[in-house]
Parts: sequence; structure tokens; C-alpha cells
Amino acid sequence: QWVNAALQGTSTSFTNGNADFNTYGTAGRREAVKKGTAYMSVWMYVIRELEDAIDDCQVECEFDNCNEDAVHAWDEGVAFYTGSEEEKDGSGSGALLYSLADKRCANFKTCGPEGDSVSGTSNINIKIFSEFAAGQMNLNLGNCDAARVNKDRISELMGVPLVQGVLRYAHKIDSLADNSEKSKAEGAVFAAAILPRLHACSPGAAATVYENMKVGATSTSLSAVKSAFEKNLVCMGIAGDDVGGVYDIDAGAFFLGAAPMNENKTSGGVNILGIVLGSVLGGVALIAMFGFVYMMKREKSGNPMFKNPDEVIA
Repeated sequence: QWVNAALQGTSTSFTNGNADFNTYGTAGRREAVKKGTAYMSVWMYVIRELEDAIDDCQVECEFDNCNEDAVHAWDEGVAFYTGSEEEKDGSGSGALLYSLADKRCANFKTCGPEGDSVSGTSNINIKIFSEFAAGQMNLNLGNCDAARVNKDRISELMGVPLVQGVLRYAHKIDSLADNSEKSKAEGAVFAAAILPRLHACSPGAAATVYENMKVGATSTSLSAVKSAFEKNLVCMGIAGDDVGGVYDIDAGAFFLGAAPMNENKTSGGVNILGIVLGSVLGGVALIAMFGFVYMMKREKSGNPMFKNPDEVIA
């Protein structure tokens, strides 16, 4: 509905968060259509494919045919997330969600394995693809409930570039006095894409962001928008460290009023020992799981790894 209204220059008829595209010219409507298609419609279709995979998942099915339909649907979700223009290493210039995460990480200093760089692969993409891989493995093994956990985490992480998009354009409009229709439209799209998630946590916070970023907003306050998100990060399953802050590469510092959010952990403090032990044990578990799968395939092919000594001699 958002994209159709932008194409026609009319108004939406949502229950909340409507947009009147009569107030925009070609520049604003173009951004609403282009980014609305990629960051709203495709975003939701990725989740739809992952949900479809879980719906198709069968617990404890035969391994050789285990959840082929489910894995296929999961792979389709990955494909829609990534797009067709990314290279094998993700260094291409795509137009979908993978590309968005890489663009925003350069603006918010959240690129790289540690999420502290302005270049390279987005730390969000690294985390999401880790969940994609784990989800695919869980579907192959018939661990349907575990695959849903992977899906839920992917959905949370996919919200990060949308929050970054809202903050980036709130900063441009408020702090840098960029009153161009293009920038206002881009901010409105990112806000519309993430507002349902924020509304589920706090209708009041969602209303604040909407009034500041909506199509036709008369004023925009970065501090109000940032505060609305900051108070609801934990509920949204997002860490402030994942979002980062609007970064001035030339000055080598975050812009005034746009530093990373204070509420920077999704659950209390960080237990470093727990993380290390968890990573080690998780790695051991993965190796054991793959070993078990390999032995099953050998057994079914008539060439088991462990044979009766008498059979070997015979």
C-alpha cells in the first residue's frame, strides 16, 4: 500500500502511521517507491520465506530427504536478503538488505568482525549470516524449534539498519539542516519500516518517531527520535553497540548528539568467560553434530565407519 500510494501520489489508509504523498514531488515519491520496495516489501518477504521454511520443517525425518522443502524456502529467504548483485564475498554493489547493512555500517562505525570499523562487511551481516547457516543446519537435522530461534534472531538483527537509517536522516535534517525532499522522504521510509516493531514495544515512542519523521513532518528532533529508540532497544532485541552512532569520518569522532546509545546491551553486563566457554562448547557441539551426520550417511550407503572385525576379515 505504501509503494502504491507513492506511485499514485495519494494517501495510505493504515490504522496507524499514514502517509500523504500529495505533499511530495517526484524526488520524494521516487525515494518512497524505491526504498519502500526494498526495505519494507522485500524485508517482510525475507521473513515470510523463513517462516515458510519452519512451517515445512519436520521433526526427526530421514536425513537423506530431511526437510528439503524447508531448506529450499530458507535459502530463498537468504537470496531475497542478499540480492543478485553481491559478489561471492559480499563486496558487490547490491540494492537490497545486505547492501543496506553494509552502507549503514560505514555511517555508524559498525563494520567488521568487531563492529568498530567504517569499512568492510557490516557486523550485522556477519551475525545474520551466522544465523542463516545455523538455521539451515537445524532444518537439515529436523531441529525445527531451534530454527525458529534462528529466525527470530535474524528478524531482530534485520531491524538494526532500519534504526540506523532513521537516525542518519534525523541527523541530516535536524543537525545538518538538510531540508531536501529526498532526505526527508528517505527518513520517512526508514521510519515507516521500523515503526511497527517500535510500536509493539511502546506506542508512545512510535508516535514520537512518526511525528518527527513522517511524510510532511514540519520539524524533526534528533534527540527525541534517538531517545524514543534508546528506551526500547532491549524490547526490540537490539543492542546499542549494534546500532552505533552517526560517525564523522573526517573528524574521526561521532557527531554531536549522535553518539552510540547508552543502553548498549540487550541483557545486563557481558560475561566474557561465558562467551568464551559458550563459543568453545558450541564449536565442539557443531563438530560432533557434523560427525554424527557423516556417520549416518556412511551407514546408509553400506559403508559404515565402524565394522565388525569378523566382517572385515571375511
